Amino acid sequence: MKKKTRLLIAVFFTLVFMIIFMIVLIFFVLPKFDFMYISADKHWQKEKIVDNDAGEGGKELNKVVQGKDGTYFVYENRLMYMEGDGEAVREICKMSRDILGVLAKGNDVFLREDGNHSVYKVSSSGTTERIIPESGIVYTEGNNIYTLVRGADFEKFDLNGRRIFKNELEYNWLSDNTIFDEYVLYIDYSYAKVSVPKYYIFDKNKIKYKAHYLNFSKYYIPPEMWDSYWKEEVIPYDSFAKEMDKKVRKREIIDRNLDNYELQSIELSIGDFSEVSDGYIYFLGEQKLTYRDKNYKDKLSGRINEYKNTYENEEYIGEIKYEIKLYPIFRVKVDDIKNILDSDVISYDVIDRPLNGRYRNDFIVSDKKVYISYIEDYVENNREYREFQIYEIDTETGISKEIYTMKGLSADERMIEIFVTDNYIFIYRYIDNSEKLCITRVNRDGSNPVSVIDENGEVVMQALEK
Repeated sequence: MKKKTRLLIAVFFTLVFMIIFMIVLIFFVLPKFDFMYISADKHWQKEKIVDNDAGEGGKELNKVVQGKDGTYFVYENRLMYMEGDGEAVREICKMSRDILGVLAKGNDVFLREDGNHSVYKVSSSGTTERIIPESGIVYTEGNNIYTLVRGADFEKFDLNGRRIFKNELEYNWLSDNTIFDEYVLYIDYSYAKVSVPKYYIFDKNKIKYKAHYLNFSKYYIPPEMWDSYWKEEVIPYDSFAKEMDKKVRKREIIDRNLDNYELQSIELSIGDFSEVSDGYIYFLGEQKLTYRDKNYKDKLSGRINEYKNTYENEEYIGEIKYEIKLYPIFRVKVDDIKNILDSDVISYDVIDRPLNGRYRNDFIVSDKKVYISYIEDYVENNREYREFQIYEIDTETGISKEIYTMKGLSADERMIEIFVTDNYIFIYRYIDNSEKLCITRVNRDGSNPVSVIDENGEVVMQALEK
C-alpha cells in the first residue's frame, strides 16, 4: 500500500513538473525563438486574426468622421454633431482642452484632447469616460481600437478599452502611418516601409514584427561605374516602362531631343499616402525618370576616370543623362504590400493629377475618388491674397475636374484642411494667423457651400455664394 502511495505521489509530482515545464516552455522560452512565429495564413487561428471591414484598413482619429446616422466634427474644444439631413448642428460635449480628433464605430464615439494622451468614450448624453490612459496615434479597425505609442509600441484594445495585446514594432511616429490587418505602413526618410506581423503559434496576440522596404524603383540599363545601383537590379524593359516613356516623350516641357536616349530608370520617393480604400493605398511622391545617351561611351572618349572621380558632378553627368520629375498619384494593392519581400519591386498604377508639381495641400481618398486641394498665392491691387481649390479625380478613369474654388482668402490663412464624409467635404480654415477657426461645408460635387461655424465659434448654417 505504501509502495502504491509513493508511486501515486511520484506520478503526481511528475505531472505537476511537466505542467510547470510546459507552461514555462510555452510562455517564456519558445516565444524568444523566431521560428515559433508564422504568418496569419498559416496560423491555426487565422480566421480570428484578420478583423477588418470589407477590405478597409484602420481609420485614424480625425477632426471630422462619418457616424452611423450623421457626422461628428470638432470645433476647438467642442465635439459637434450634424444630423443626417445636414440641416441641424448640436454640441455633444465640451472638453477642457482642444479636441485633437474623434473616432466613430457604429454607435460608439471616441475622442482625444490636446495635451492628454488618454482616449475617452463619449455616451449619447455627452458624458465622457477615459478608457485608454495612454495613447499615441489612434485608429479603429474592425471592432477594435489600435494605438501606436512613442515609435515602439503597438497596442490593441476592444471598444471598452480592455487591452488585447501590446507588441513592439518599428515605425516612424513622427511621419505618416496607417494600419491594416495588424500591419503598419509608414514613411522613413522618403521611403515607404511596412512592419509585417508574424504570430506566435500558441498565442495569436503575441506578435513579432519585421520591417520591409517597399521597393518602387526599376532599373532597365546596367549602371555606369559611378552609379549607386547594382547590375543585379536591372530588369527587362516592361510594359510599365513603355507607358511611362511614351508619356515623357509627349511632354512639351522637355528641353532636350530624346531620340538618341533610352530610359535607364524609374525611381520613386514617397511624400504621403492615404488610408486603405477599396483594397488600395494611394501614394503621393516624386517620380524621377532618368534617360541616358545611347552613345555615352563614345562621348566620354577617354574621360571615364574623370567621371569616376566626380560621379556627383552634375555638369559632367548632365552631358550624357537627362532627368525629368513627375508628381503623380499612384496606388498599390494592399495584398501586394502584405506579400512583399525586401528584394521585390512592387507594382503600382499611376493616376495623373491636375496642377502637377504645384503646391499640394491635402489629399483624401473615398469611394474610388481622390480629393486633392491646392493653395495658391496671388496679388491684386498691390495686396496679397490666396486661392483655395479642390479637385476630384476618378481613380478608375483618371478623369479629374475642379469641383470647388474659394477666392479672395487673406494672406494670413496659411493652414486649410479638408475632410470627406459620405455626403460632404468639410473645409477647416485657420485665420488671423491661426488664432481663429471657421468651418465650411460643401457637397461632394462642390455644390451648395454652407458656412457651418463662423470665426466667432457660432453655428450659423448659412449658404454661401460659390
